[in-house]
Amino acid sequence: MSFQNSNYGNKSPIRRWDKGFEFFSGDKLNIKWVSEYAKDFSQLMADNRLTGTQLRGFYNEFLRIRDITAPQTERVILIKLLAAKMSYRKTAKSSEIPDDMLTFISELVEQIGESETRFKDACYVMEAIVGFFPKK
Repeated sequence: MSFQNSNYGNKSPIRRWDKGFEFFSGDKLNIKWVSEYAKDFSQLMADNRLTGTQLRGFYNEFLRIRDITAPQTERVILIKLLAAKMSYRKTAKSSEIPDDMLTFISELVEQIGESETRFKDACYVMEAIVGFFPKK
């Protein structure tokens, strides 16, 4: 039995996201991020070995912040910490979280800024990405 022509032990090349991370125009959500882009990004993350469990963990962080009763300033701080938590998970757990997922969260958090409206819309983006994530 020969393994010369097999892909045994080889990882497929990592594809990168090339459609940009423009989530908002003013305070309006870029609707592609709850439809076309969400579907494409979900598939790309699955192809690049993000697990459904990892994705749901990030989504749950958004929901936790959305659902807490806290002053706006505290919620803004928690939103800003999302990017730090993502970075920590990428490095500390030596998991295979794709770089584009780290960029996605960082860009999303940066574009949310201190806007409650943008944060609510960001939760919709996360929901769409989870919803489109391929089932194995």
